[in-house]
Amino acid sequence: MLLKKQSSLILVLLLLCISASAQKKDETNQDSNTGIIYGKNHAYALTAPKGWVLDNKNGVKQGLHAVFYPRGSSWSDGVAVMYANVWQKESATQTVQDIIDSDIQKFKENVPDLKVENAEAIELEKDKTATVKYFTSDAKGQNFEAIAYINEEKLVVLIVLTSRTKKDFEKSLPAFRELVGSYLFLTDKVVIEK
Repeated sequence: MLLKKQSSLILVLLLLCISASAQKKDETNQDSNTGIIYGKNHAYALTAPKGWVLDNKNGVKQGLHAVFYPRGSSWSDGVAVMYANVWQKESATQTVQDIIDSDIQKFKENVPDLKVENAEAIELEKDKTATVKYFTSDAKGQNFEAIAYINEEKLVVLIVLTSRTKKDFEKSLPAFRELVGSYLFLTDKVVIEK
């Protein structure tokens, strides 16, 4: 019980520090909004790129607690949108490459003409790197996605850019790289009390 209280206290202190940091940024940059995404085995922070909105409500029905879209558009009608999600590891030996391979296989089951391209990795804090893949398809109109896979001990965090047009996909790539670059993992010891 003491360990749970200590973990909860540490998480609360981290949340307060990040909240204070985000408020300080907001004084100088009106577009800055940082959120903490948490759940089983994870709590991490992301900051919306300049000109984008962090929305923690409109993606919830889809199981997405952090969605991003350009200011002036919305989650439902944005031509290019981004979101964050996690993939829980099934075992301690499962690697990020195993999860990427599984993700590609699932995509190909639904999208036979899928093309997968290796993109430039994104350097993160604490000597971490996000592996990035681009997914394109002509099926059902054109679809363009960039997925950053960030390896953690118990899960892999996915940050996704999806677009209905190549032009908006390419235009949004700098914002995607900025969002991924803002990633900060806080803890895998999260206690959610109801």
